[in-house]
This record gives sequence, structure tokens and C-alpha cells, in this order.
Amino acid sequence: MKFYDRKTELETLNRNGEQSKKSACFTVMVGRRRIGKTSLLLESVKGQKYL
Repeated sequence: MKFYDRKTELETLNRNGEQSKKSACFTVMVGRRRIGKTSLLLESVKGQKYL
């Protein structure tokens, strides 16, 4: 699945992931159903060995 216009969201998730390596970080994804929250999260962690 290709993502369109999700660059900002992916950058935010990746930045939060980097911050969580230094200190505790909690991210909440909220949105209408079937908007692609799970797909966005899976795309942001693609290629990572662990969360």
C-alpha cells in the first residue's frame, strides 16, 4: 500500500521513536475508523527489529 501525503505524520512518529530512546515517550493515535491508523503505524516501524 502506498501512502500519500503522510510524510509529516511519518516524520512525527519517527521523531517520537528517536526521543523514546533517550527518555520515556508515549504516543497516542486518534482518528475516525478506517482512516489508516494501523497502516500508518506499521509503515513507520517497517524495517525496525523492535519497537
